[in-house]
Amino acid sequence: MKKNILMAALTFIGLAFSACENNTDPKVEVPQQNQNFLNTPALANNTFVLDQTEGVDFTCSQPDFGGVATIPTYAVQVSLSKDFNGVPSQWQYTGAASTPQNFIQLPSTYTRTSFTVPAREIADAINGCRGYNDMSQLSEAGYRDYEGPLYVRLYAYFATADADVQQKYGVYSSPIELKSVVAYPTVRQPGYIYLVGAPEGWAGPEEANAAHYADWMLYEADDQIGSNIYRATFDIPAGQFQFRFYKALSGWDGGDSMGSQADDNPVDIELKDGVYNGALSVPGKGSYQIPGWDGGKVSMVVNVKAKTVEFKKVD
Repeated sequence: MKKNILMAALTFIGLAFSACENNTDPKVEVPQQNQNFLNTPALANNTFVLDQTEGVDFTCSQPDFGGVATIPTYAVQVSLSKDFNGVPSQWQYTGAASTPQNFIQLPSTYTRTSFTVPAREIADAINGCRGYNDMSQLSEAGYRDYEGPLYVRLYAYFATADADVQQKYGVYSSPIELKSVVAYPTVRQPGYIYLVGAPEGWAGPEEANAAHYADWMLYEADDQIGSNIYRATFDIPAGQFQFRFYKALSGWDGGDSMGSQADDNPVDIELKDGVYNGALSVPGKGSYQIPGWDGGKVSMVVNVKAKTVEFKKVD
């Protein structure tokens, strides 16, 4: 019997759950939602002034995953509504570009039952829920800092499982309330990196060249802010497929370069069926290079967290 339980847990973690062939064997059940595993902080009745603190401390217990005992990943979600289904009208941004959200999941995740959520992430999310999506909107006449309650819940899931398993067996906690939170003018924006190399002319990766590099930036998707996954499509002229990436325009030796290898030498690569998948050295000064490149548009995905790249010819 113990062996059957262990095998069910291992199957869940690796790929997905499957029912046991024998009806008398134990089965993994879909877990209950809105479990009480997020603890209300001891200071929940205090006022949290977000620009005067580094973060907010939380503790939790492990939820019941339908009989599977393993360590989950915890993601934090915040809302201006107790039911996570709206935004109070007095706090909604009413501009034409407003995109209010019922709740926002913060970018940092945790695998411990005690953690500190950065105040900046909370402040970004509050204004995001209100409908602000660009820093310029925060300087408009109608803007005022949010002051009021904030509702927090956890989403516990298995990060190594596939998307279907994550969705089926992920567990939400019941929300807890922070009675008074004061935000400030900030909003999450997609992160970016720079392509530096032959296609753009090997201009120095300096702040003085920021305008030049505006056309050579890769961005996070709007729904993947904080993921450290950057995408763009560039038209690379014939004979100029040689480049690396920079996290910031800090100079050649600023320590922000990423590339094919640590050494400052190009590495020849090849597109197989129009696609190249390879490693990213972080930091790294080696360029990716295709000798005899005949020109064309290339879509790029640079996953700094996983340290991988994908280049795909699109025409």
